[in-house]
Amino acid sequence: MNNSSLTLSSSPPAGFALRPWEGLLLALLASAIVFGIVQATHPIFRVSGDVNVAMGRPTAEFLAVIHQNDRNDQKHAALYLGGLGLLTAGALSLRESIARRTWLAPFVALPLGAAGGAVGGWLGCLIMQHARDNVGQAELKHLIEAQLAVALPLGLGIGLGYGIATGSIVSFLKSAAAGVASGAIAAAIYAVGVSVVFPTASAEVLLPAEAAMRLLWLCSLAGIISVIIPMAGQQRKHSTTGSTTTNTN
Repeated sequence: MNNSSLTLSSSPPAGFALRPWEGLLLALLASAIVFGIVQATHPIFRVSGDVNVAMGRPTAEFLAVIHQNDRNDQKHAALYLGGLGLLTAGALSLRESIARRTWLAPFVALPLGAAGGAVGGWLGCLIMQHARDNVGQAELKHLIEAQLAVALPLGLGIGLGYGIATGSIVSFLKSAAAGVASGAIAAAIYAVGVSVVFPTASAEVLLPAEAAMRLLWLCSLAGIISVIIPMAGQQRKHSTTGSTTTNTN
């Protein structure tokens, strides 16, 4: 009986060690760091002087300015969301790795989260720019499409990065699936919520211009994803713990 108790206490936790509230706090911290960096440095990329034209110049030169601005928006979104994915995936993976006493997983999670965020930022910009060029004023459906393009890769990257730390193929796949699902939920909640809370806000570009909206955007994406992913492993953890206790008794 004593030996069984000793073995249970020293074994890795069943399911996910990360709690939803811990995921939320870590995500909000990562969002605050990225928000501070964005506020202090944006814009990093600017239109070069040779394509910055005045009124009365040929249309081709104005199109060159628009193209350069679009490219800069894509690079900004990829950089900022890549940073959000990097910090969030790294923080969640580190928390899980501490519980399981493994240290390699966070180093794998960092590039996975960064890649997911960068891809999402680039895709989201493409959708917003396509809507502007072909529709004019972006509508709610375009905002939802753009946020889905952002949040699905971001959620997948965070889910994969966190799943590496669980040390189980089943948990890894569950974390990845939860990341995609939570990304879809985060995109829908943000897109609908911002249309209600900030109805007059500009929806022409992916990166919100207002500081409040920018902070809400980052916190919503990372926070919702980081709450739902650990929830995917909670039921399995309870059931496994219960069956282990029964067998021990």
